[in-house]
Amino acid sequence: MARVLRIDPRPPSYDSVAEAIALAPSDEGSIVDDVEHREWRAVDPPALAATPDVAFVDGVERREARVSAEGDGMPFAGMLASYAAGAMCPGKAPPLRHVSVERRIVLTRGARPSRVALAAGNAEVEYLPAHNAEDDPESLDRTLKQLRADLEASVVRSLIVDGVPLIIVDGRLPPGLDAERRKSTPANAVGFIKTPHRLPIADATRVELLCALRAGQRSPVFVRRRSDRAYYSWFVCLAERRPFDLALSNLALLEMDDQAPLSQAIATADVTAALLPSYASTPYRDARAPQNLLPVGQLERELRHRLGDSDLLARLMVAWFAKEERTWEP
Repeated sequence: MARVLRIDPRPPSYDSVAEAIALAPSDEGSIVDDVEHREWRAVDPPALAATPDVAFVDGVERREARVSAEGDGMPFAGMLASYAAGAMCPGKAPPLRHVSVERRIVLTRGARPSRVALAAGNAEVEYLPAHNAEDDPESLDRTLKQLRADLEASVVRSLIVDGVPLIIVDGRLPPGLDAERRKSTPANAVGFIKTPHRLPIADATRVELLCALRAGQRSPVFVRRRSDRAYYSWFVCLAERRPFDLALSNLALLEMDDQAPLSQAIATADVTAALLPSYASTPYRDARAPQNLLPVGQLERELRHRLGDSDLLARLMVAWFAKEERTWEP
């Protein structure tokens, strides 16, 4: 293979597959890559007889202000944050479903703050206390991501009740779905990972196959372990790679709970390979193209709008804290 240099079309502020690292030799046992085909090859899915009903699930989060709990030795770090989740169902009326917005005030070390209630015209914007028992300020971000994942999981559960046959969750599958998936598999919930930071591939020939995938093709299904759970996984090629694009920059990694039968995982992999390229974004519309799928981009814009005007909220927060000293409990 010729040694060439290519440029990443994504702005440096976004994650990139250029920063992904290969599977470490010590982690090779976490991958079983011959569950569908012993010899890896590109898989061309069968044509879809009809476009299936599909829902795209995503969430957004926003850190709105830092706070500090003082009066008991070293101050405790904290923050005010908002997050939202919902689903976009193309071709349905209304397409936007199960949208929820939540706001929280979080302090480290298990401190319990009072709620923050901002008066915004005739409405009240309320930030409820959320628990955090860790010491480091970075744990605030982990808490926020967990709260957002829990909200996304609740959206997926609502879609399952609705009977949606295919649910594409932007990002990893929320951990909160594991218990439900072990009991039954009423729907195909699939995690859509735009940028894998660790490629679950150890064999160089497997990487070469991924680089050669054409739009609408997929890799074979394999099994990989993440944390204490196993997932069926596969790569889907969303668009043709331009001559100057980075290797693997046109792929997405998908995952599905391994409690489903292998035949169901393979059928779902075929549907995603045949369906998702039609929803791929383009560089002139989205800097995260092609992985930031068009329904997801539309959903993100709507959810951010639902979070409210950040400048207005910042002014209301300052006014609220200026009224009197606010207390907290250890």
